[in-house]
Amino acid sequence: MKKQVFHDATTGILIGLTLSIIFSFIYSPSYYAPLSYESPVGQFMREHQVHGSLVLLYSTVIWAAIGVLFSFGSRLFSQDWSLLRATVTHFFLMLLGFVPLAILAGWFPLNWLFLLQLIPEFAIVYLIIWTILYKRESKKVAHINQLLAKKK
Repeated sequence: MKKQVFHDATTGILIGLTLSIIFSFIYSPSYYAPLSYESPVGQFMREHQVHGSLVLLYSTVIWAAIGVLFSFGSRLFSQDWSLLRATVTHFFLMLLGFVPLAILAGWFPLNWLFLLQLIPEFAIVYLIIWTILYKRESKKVAHINQLLAKKK
């Protein structure tokens, strides 16, 4: 279990670092910024003159938490639950877990209007992704059932 959490955190850090390098190159080509200094967290760190290495350490901890959250969320579907219960639980876990972490990572602004707009957008994107994955998995199940039927 500890190895899995470490792996999930490391994966989150790797993905977060890669994305931060890409976005820093696009939006801040003269220097590396692990988080947006226009975000509330970035403004706080700039106003308090937080050293760049501490900003990177802070970002790394947030990225690790996101990696663990996503991995934990995917494990909900391996529980002995109905698909509806697993999906609803996963949706709210991602909404209530990812959105605060994204705000802390400097990806989303801390703005009530934005957050109220984000909820339906999050639900729509979630539904689209869920539908695609559901269709893909149902095709796999149908294929396995065909193979089993042929063996009988």
